[in-house]
Amino acid sequence: MIGLSDPFTVANLDPNGLAFRLGIRRGERILAINDVLLHDEIDFAAQSSEEVLRVRVLDTKGGEREVEGRREYGVPFGAEFEARQPKRCHNNCVFCFVYQHPKGVRRELLIKDDDYVFSFVHGNFITLTNLSEAEFQRIIDERLSPLYVSVHATDPEVRVRMMKNPKSGKIMEQIDRLAAEGIEMHTQLVICPGWNDGAILTRSIQELATRHPHVATIAVVPVGLTKHRERLPQLRVFTREDAQAALDQVHAFQKELVRRHKTRLVFAADEMYTLAEASIPPARSYEGFSQLENGIGMLRRTIDRWVQGEDTVRARNGKRERVAIVTGTSAAPTLERLLAERPPDSVEAKLCVVRNDYFGDTVTVSGLLVGQDIERALRGAGPLDRVLLPPNCLKEEEVFLDDRTRSDLETSLGAPVQIGFDSPQAA
Repeated sequence: MIGLSDPFTVANLDPNGLAFRLGIRRGERILAINDVLLHDEIDFAAQSSEEVLRVRVLDTKGGEREVEGRREYGVPFGAEFEARQPKRCHNNCVFCFVYQHPKGVRRELLIKDDDYVFSFVHGNFITLTNLSEAEFQRIIDERLSPLYVSVHATDPEVRVRMMKNPKSGKIMEQIDRLAAEGIEMHTQLVICPGWNDGAILTRSIQELATRHPHVATIAVVPVGLTKHRERLPQLRVFTREDAQAALDQVHAFQKELVRRHKTRLVFAADEMYTLAEASIPPARSYEGFSQLENGIGMLRRTIDRWVQGEDTVRARNGKRERVAIVTGTSAAPTLERLLAERPPDSVEAKLCVVRNDYFGDTVTVSGLLVGQDIERALRGAGPLDRVLLPPNCLKEEEVFLDDRTRSDLETSLGAPVQIGFDSPQAA
């Protein structure tokens, strides 16, 4: 477990919130609420929702005090806390993306998290390999559901070989234990050609499907390989043929599982469809988009929002504009088609397809584009009045993976940089 004060050092306060009214200030630490010591976000959420709060505070000089207040309807607690460091992953997966960064990246990007709290609160994927007995019991006792679990292979020997951790072979025992207690799990299989595809993928889907409904979804995702793999295990890049084979397996299982369980249950990542040059399934095929943040259905969402007019590109203040829409190579064909069907107006909308030199051209998704590559591509696009960025390439709507910022890009280009498309009301 983390130290008591780790996640609860106050970074920002809402002047209209309860915390400010109680005299809590930036830099102070919240230790307990109603005599319950706070270990993580789950404890805080549970205790801060009570009507009457007795808050134990550690001030910046090391002194403790207790303040008391009553929650009023519509008044938030109103405190933001410094980021907590997650529990670290002890696996050494052959495909781990953390090991594939160039030298000199910020330390934050080299943190391998495997934290069940982050899984429950934020939807991060965990492997279950480093859970203590007390943590397993807490998940069960406090009904921390759903969780997001990286399985990769249900075959114990294959999983151990891929993750280089002898504890990783117990995955199905762990899933069965959580399922028996009613914990729902969204799972993923990161597919490495020659390791866990083909018959191993078939077995993994079959064995996870037998745990439905506790296994709520199964995502099939192609491995991401960068050019920075010196002294790492030899892995083969996912090919068009690999993607087509995996999609054939997924679609066959979907037909069977719809008949048996009334759900498709298993879903392929968007990158599978673009790599195989296959049509993106309709929205109903994603059954609520449960793994949208894992790249399952983002392209379908983009297509439908565009067609329905929820996303668009409109001239501001009725003026003529030259607007660049930034994308990675994977989504480029879809966006090219949408723009080609767009009726002519006062906006010249230009698609700016960014090749990923930072990670290598085998990395094609927009979420891994960096500031320096985007700037280089935009400089080759000519004079611009505005730039539209994909939201998933920025942290907190500002920082790229290479530490460049959106503000830096605006200054360098001399044009406003917007996140996402325009709304229908944009003028």
